Amino acid sequence: MIMKDDMHDEVVEQPTSKFQCEMNALKNTDGSAFYSQGETSVMVAVYGPGDLKETKQEIDKALVEVDFRPKLGSPTVNEKYLERFVQGVCENAIMLSLHPRTAFAIIVQIMQDQGSLLSCAINAVCVALQDAGVSMKYLPVAVTVALKKESESEIEDATDVLIINPAIKEECESFSILTFVFDSVNKNLLCTHSQGPLLPKQHERCLKAAKEATEEVLKFFRDSVTQKVAAGLEL
Repeated sequence: MIMKDDMHDEVVEQPTSKFQCEMNALKNTDGSAFYSQGETSVMVAVYGPGDLKETKQEIDKALVEVDFRPKLGSPTVNEKYLERFVQGVCENAIMLSLHPRTAFAIIVQIMQDQGSLLSCAINAVCVALQDAGVSMKYLPVAVTVALKKESESEIEDATDVLIINPAIKEECESFSILTFVFDSVNKNLLCTHSQGPLLPKQHERCLKAAKEATEEVLKFFRDSVTQKVAAGLEL
């Protein structure tokens, strides 16, 4: 679906695919989730808070360890960078001071990467943390936005197309890809991962579109938790 932004008159292309999620997808974990966003899917396992070697313990908080695993082979530099990014998001969202001298281990297994991988991974981790009942200050909500041109102009153009949660083909056609992470409470921007050149006004439009798209993700989070609770009551 394509929409017009009234203020800037650029085209915003909304995703046609929906989110899917299965909580408690793995046995022998404290929390887990299989999460798909379009054709991209991720499996997340959460363990903790658990024991930690005394030499690694923090006296006032828990540690967060994230293991970001590719579909095949060993992690590359790119996966290691995404691993650190996801770890930072988790460290800020989890109430670590409630669990001093312990650690949370989060395993992110890429099942299929067909675009918007980072936002899919962050949202999958969020759902898995909810499944584990981890106390959090807020839920981190991630949205990827790609920006591509419909003309050959090298300057900012009102016909620039904003694509929400793009597929991999759309990412390849775009000159800039951004992943925004917001908090679920006030929808404040927490952090941004960006690839490609971008003018300040283009960034503002991408940010606005991403912030509006968080509503659909949050609704999906709420529906997933409601379904899990309802299923538990039926047992």
